Amino acid sequence: MLGSDDFTQMRADLKAVRDDNPVSITIRRGSTTLAAQTVRIAQRGAGRRNQSGQASESRSNTVVLGETTLDIAVGDRFTVNGVLYQVVFVPVTRLGSMTADIEAVE
Repeated sequence: MLGSDDFTQMRADLKAVRDDNPVSITIRRGSTTLAAQTVRIAQRGAGRRNQSGQASESRSNTVVLGETTLDIAVGDRFTVNGVLYQVVFVPVTRLGSMTADIEAVE
């Protein structure tokens, strides 16, 4: 069973991963803009491409990694390097870090 010392170490390790390639994001939630937050944006595995007749769709498995205090929710949007992202899933667990699945929006 994991104890409080384990979670403290996990938070420190994940903060080091985040800080290896940090990005500052300003989340837009409806008509509200939140204060800037530091995260890491990374690919999680390979993406996928769906094709049906003449239509095609490409999606990547992209994730935001932040501290447990990261204020992020499904439907939030933010822009990084000219790419608009939307949050599509936020897990409930915040024991070592906060993650959220995101997709690029065209």
